[in-house]
Amino acid sequence: MKLFANENLFEPIISYLRKTGHDVLSVREGFSGISDDEVYKRACREKLVIITMDKDFSRIFRFPPDKCAGIIVVKIYKRTVEETLELFKRHYVSIGEKDISKNLVIITADGVRIHRTTKQQNEES
Repeated sequence: MKLFANENLFEPIISYLRKTGHDVLSVREGFSGISDDEVYKRACREKLVIITMDKDFSRIFRFPPDKCAGIIVVKIYKRTVEETLELFKRHYVSIGEKDISKNLVIITADGVRIHRTTKQQNEES
């Protein structure tokens, strides 16, 4: 899966994703300082999944996940980087590519929530 890591995503999470076989482009690698809108437009243009700790990306009317390859928002806050990584790994393994594709996936300390697009909801009915 091709991921676009926003610059606020912890580096150990990016390293973990790369080690597990994901192709991760990081905003920190040549795109530092671009706006959320620019992150979203690039992800849509290049069919990338956005992965971020920025809760603004959970606003589906501003950033519709079905227009890009999907959005993952990591909402694990007020923890050390190591604790955040361990919680992320624990929950990320339960998510399939189909869960992420064109959906909004929110990973918290307690688990995973998936907001499916209307089109996918209709296909599963």
